[in-house]
Formats: sequence, structure tokens, C-alpha cells
Amino acid sequence: MKLFTRMVRWGALATMAVATTVSAQKEQWLDYHVDREGRGFRYLNLTTNPPPNVKLPKLNARPYFAHWTTPMDKEGRWLCLDRSKRSGLYDTVYFDTTGNGRLDDKAPVGVARSDQYNAYFEPVRVVFKGEDGPITYHLVLRFAQYESSSANLYMSSGGYYAGKVDMNGKKRHIELTDQNVNGTFNDRGPDMSDSDCVKVQGDKVEDRHLGKLLEVDGEFYQVEVARDGAFIKLQAAENVVLGKVHVPETISQFVAYGENGHFVRKPAKGEFTLPVGKYHIEEWNINRKDDKGARWELSAYGFNDSARFTVAAVRPVSLDIGEPMRAALQFDEPAARPGSRQANQEMSFDLRFEGHYGETLQIMKGNERPPGPKLTLTSLDGSYRHISTFQFG
Repeated sequence: MKLFTRMVRWGALATMAVATTVSAQKEQWLDYHVDREGRGFRYLNLTTNPPPNVKLPKLNARPYFAHWTTPMDKEGRWLCLDRSKRSGLYDTVYFDTTGNGRLDDKAPVGVARSDQYNAYFEPVRVVFKGEDGPITYHLVLRFAQYESSSANLYMSSGGYYAGKVDMNGKKRHIELTDQNVNGTFNDRGPDMSDSDCVKVQGDKVEDRHLGKLLEVDGEFYQVEVARDGAFIKLQAAENVVLGKVHVPETISQFVAYGENGHFVRKPAKGEFTLPVGKYHIEEWNINRKDDKGARWELSAYGFNDSARFTVAAVRPVSLDIGEPMRAALQFDEPAARPGSRQANQEMSFDLRFEGHYGETLQIMKGNERPPGPKLTLTSLDGSYRHISTFQFG
């Protein structure tokens, strides 16, 4: 049985425009909330070199330092990790919460919980200087160190804005998230990882990354978010010109992000529309059942820069995605042991499924991963034969 085959049909050229007319909406104010689990993700580089001209508190262990950059403070903010015991995880953090360039006058923040390899800190309250007064923001930090490996520090946004807003006469609950964890809520980056998110009640897409447009229930809105997240402006977009996109008919779902925003499409016979503009492929899925009724899914993520495309009004764009997939096998040659003329006989093989744009592919059967493929090694004379099964990881 061949689960995934290559089927491509190209549709006809078409353009269309969506015209809606609604008066511009004013600032719609939102409330700030603290999320102790954190939202978004950012990795901070750790160093043991103390920052210059930063006064430090009295420390118990050799500390780690990290520098957080934010548009809300051009100098950024330094933090220092310490531990209360001679060994174990670092469980204390000093953070320059006020931006005065000092750590010796800051109260230490302890952990909320920990396990063998991770220390989860209490939310750190940070204060920025705003035009209308102080602005409060929270960060959630996680220190991780696995046995003898290097120490790592992960950061999430510990605050978000939420409230009910008017969208074309209908009240909807929305939430704004600082997804890239830089202290602001209005980022529209060239890539999805550089942009913040908005969640709209009733939207089938759980989190939409910000762009020029916000799509809800098939309607487009021009969106403007305050830098500190305190309010949002929404206006029904007028004369949105759409262009056609063609993909193989096997594609069940397609996700793209670009200057216009974050869009999820379920192609009809390999065709759908997007507002004209530049995009990057973020994800695609193929869903299928085998002859026994089992549900299979082939999904793709992690596309390289060649996955950028432009949607125009005049002619459709065709994207070469989906099947067939390519299996990339990497072999690490045996390394010679120090002082030995013989090589280490342990060999390592890595198998990765890739798509047309360097994307990583994943196969699921129902909610589980199917057994990995087998690798058979045989010598030329047939005297050696070994069979091994690839494991996910």
C-alpha cells in the first residue's frame, strides 16, 4: 500500500477583491494579567564574566550572568544567577528590574519549583519608563542543566493583556502575547519567530502572529497594537486584493506567515487565496486513511529561506510542496581512540526525512509515531550482517 503519492493539479488564474466598509475603531483598552507558567520563548546566553560597571550583591557561588535586550530600554537589563548551596541547581536570581544598572540593591527571586535538572523561578516583576508613567512587565525564567552538560537559561513572558473588544459589531475576548519575549507586544517581524501573537475568541487558529492584517471568520481587519500592549485598534479592511496559490491536491492544510500576517488554509482541490504580498511557508499537512481505516498524517515544519514566495493579483503562484519526501542518511565515521591504531568500531547513523525546502517531516499514525524504519548493514562478502531500528530523538 502506498500511503503518500504525488498528485498535482493546477487551477485557473483568478483574482478577486474583498471590500468592506466600517468606520475606524478607536483604542480599545485591555487589562494586564500575570501568567506564572509563562508564554512565548527566548534563550539567553550565559557567561561567567561579570558585566562591566554593574554593582553586584554578595554571592554564595561562582555566578552566571545574562543580558536581556528590550526595545523598552536601550541599555537592556542584566541578571545574575546564584545558588543557596555549594552544589546543585542555581536557585536564586538577581535582576535589574528598575534599569538603574545595579544588582546589589535588588531583592533576590527564588524558585517556585524544581526538579533534578530544572529550576523554575517565581515571576520577575520588571518596570519600564513610559510616556504616561511606569509600565509593569513580568518574566518567567527557567535554569536548566543536565548532568555534565552546559547550563542554559530560558525565558518566557510572564504577563499578557486581555479583554473584550468590538469586532465589526460583535464582542470578542482577545489576548495579546509577547511571543518573542522582548518586552513589547506589537512586533511584526519578517519571520514568525520575530512577531508577537493575538488570540481571538472563536478563532479556529489558537494564536495568530501579528501582521498588517488579522483574519477572523474569513474577515480581514487592519490591526494596530500598542507597544506596551495596553490597547488594540481594529478596523475592517477595505479592498483587500487576493491572489491564488496552487499546491498539490494531497495537501490538507497549509500555513504561511508574511508581511500581511498569519494565515491557515485548507485547500480545495489544491487551490486557495491569500492577500497579495510576500510570505514564508511555515507548515503543511497531509491527512489520509489506509485500507484498514487507520488515520495517518504527514506534517512539515522548519523551512529554510528558499520557502519564501510572493502572491500576486495577476497570476497564481505554484508551490512545490508535499510528496515525494526525501530520506537523508548521515553516517559518522568511526573515530580512532587516543594512542590506538584501531578505530572505534561503534558507528552512528542519523536518518532525517526532508521536503523540497529543507523542511523536517514527521509521520504520525493516529496519535502515535509508527515504528522507526530498519537499517541493515552487510559486508561485501556477506560474512557480516546487522539489523537495527531507528529511534525517534
